[in-house]
Amino acid sequence: MGTIKGPRDDNQDRAAVAQLSLPSGESFLIALICDGMGGLANGGEAAACAASNFIAHFGIGYKRPLNALLHEALLTANKEVFSRFQGKGGTTLTAVVVSGTGEALIAHVGDSRLYECEPNRALNLLTRDDTIGAQLRAAQDEDVLDNRLLQFVGVGSQIEPHVFRIPKGIGSTFLVTSDGAHSIGKKALDGIAKSSATAVELVRKVVFVAEAIGVEDNSSAVAVSITELDPLPTFSNGIELTVWSAADKLEMWLGNPPKVPPVVSRTDQPRALDQPKQKKVGKARPKISKKADDPPPGLTQDQEKPQLNIEFGSRNKDNP
Repeated sequence: MGTIKGPRDDNQDRAAVAQLSLPSGESFLIALICDGMGGLANGGEAAACAASNFIAHFGIGYKRPLNALLHEALLTANKEVFSRFQGKGGTTLTAVVVSGTGEALIAHVGDSRLYECEPNRALNLLTRDDTIGAQLRAAQDEDVLDNRLLQFVGVGSQIEPHVFRIPKGIGSTFLVTSDGAHSIGKKALDGIAKSSATAVELVRKVVFVAEAIGVEDNSSAVAVSITELDPLPTFSNGIELTVWSAADKLEMWLGNPPKVPPVVSRTDQPRALDQPKQKKVGKARPKISKKADDPPPGLTQDQEKPQLNIEFGSRNKDNP
């Protein structure tokens, strides 16, 4: 991952990579960019809110089919951003999600982009910008940028997320960019991809060129080489989540799903007069150990594992 502020007063891009290991044995890799809309207030906050709610939804609805899960995650992010900012804050969201079985899907709203790196190192654009110009042209000209968005995360109920499968699946390298990064042009991007041996080198060069030519926007890029990923450690229970942020700052909203009481029909619900008065009986409270090192009940000392694993930056100093 890489991101630069450019000449803007602040950086409203949010880039993240997350890996989830679930109790069912399933796992997901999520790589995304949310580009907060500079023309609206709270663009950076909207981008952070959308990214974190999108990722968090995988820990809640992971039993759903992957395409339905991505669609729901985008709708959840859109609902939360709209609820917070009432249409006065919005963001793009482009993500590639790969399951442990090799299934790869795209979730996309806005004008951030997802490229697939072909075996000959050429970049193949997999998304279409949600802009007026891109929709009017039969074939998208990748060098023509149009900031007139037709939809964005936070627009409200009229959002129509794009979710589709990547046929080649797990054997690919993917590049996600904000419009500041891909504004350097297709020729430059292709040249960078062909001269980059690794995903790290690809991102470094894209961000460096964007800064060198003076792109007048925030510029962010995330590259993921599926074959180079290390598997997450799995524990006996719980959801293991590892998140990397380009800015070394985690911005997430994680909420517990509401507890819905069981529905009781009127015919089955007893009237208050029919209920005999019950004497309240106190319950014995379990004795709680005050030792900080004691494991939770039901786990031995060597079984105790963290339920949330968060890492920033890279896995080693050679991969910034």
